Amino acid sequence: MNKSYFSVNNWLVDIPSGSILHLTTGERKRLGEYQLKLLEVFIQNTGIILTREELTNLVWERRVIGSNSLPNAIHALRSALEDDGKQQRIIKTIPKKGYLLEAEYCCSIIKEESEIGENSDTFLPEGSLLAFPEQQIPHSALPEHEDSAELLSAPTKIIEGQVTNLDSASPQVPVQQYRRLFIALVMVILAALIGCGGMWYFLEGRQNRLLIEEQESNVYSNIHIYQISPASSPDRNTEKLHGKLKDTLYQLNQMLKAQSVSMNIYYLSIDQTLNYTFSMENRCDSKQLAMAIYHWRIDVPQLNNLILRETKRKLNEMAICASE
Repeated sequence: MNKSYFSVNNWLVDIPSGSILHLTTGERKRLGEYQLKLLEVFIQNTGIILTREELTNLVWERRVIGSNSLPNAIHALRSALEDDGKQQRIIKTIPKKGYLLEAEYCCSIIKEESEIGENSDTFLPEGSLLAFPEQQIPHSALPEHEDSAELLSAPTKIIEGQVTNLDSASPQVPVQQYRRLFIALVMVILAALIGCGGMWYFLEGRQNRLLIEEQESNVYSNIHIYQISPASSPDRNTEKLHGKLKDTLYQLNQMLKAQSVSMNIYYLSIDQTLNYTFSMENRCDSKQLAMAIYHWRIDVPQLNNLILRETKRKLNEMAICASE
């Protein structure tokens, strides 16, 4: 059955599989749940400026999220679509207004639904029909493939509706080489961050240190709670978080104990914002999550539900250690 798909910068959007497919190389990139939802919202509003509030409501549907959730999702989409935050060719940031998906990089594609499966040997077989808006996009205008994830056995390219095999055109770069380059780049970035962090410490950090004080010690067997406050103006009278979460923490402690997992909680309250971070660890794995929760004192049941839900989610992602 023929089905209409949407393409952004030569990447076909396959909503059912939660991934995007490159039209020339057949490369598949998987997107997270909210990244895919964000891309779908952009596609439905191509060429229209959407504010941060509109995007947050349409994608996260009134869920409590951190202040960096939307910028992080935008950054991930730009990387997946071969865009970046400096050029902003495809997803543009409109200062003081919002974000926009550039229409000139978008088109509609008519394909057989069975041809877009994850297990197909090649991405575009002979006889494929592409329906581009207004005019055909010449092959010379298509961006070249620069990243590698899952290379299919017979990559193809499209020239005026015909399919040409590229096996003999140029050798493919092994995936391992990309991984080595990626690891090297990460190490360079980490070294730069460490250097910048050390300089910041000597120039400013010593004047902006934070105090960490353990709260409710020896109450829970597998949970340790730490309150963070600025060293320059520590607030000893700050309302204790434990009083609002003690039932939830007791329930989590039982779950952690059953799975031999320990958890540290760090929180900093600034006005109406609660900066809440927890880390979990067992013998073979560790997980952590940081959240900024606004107006956390207003709805205590919702606060408990949020922390219980997110902690359970991370706990379920923990690897199960093999018995010695």
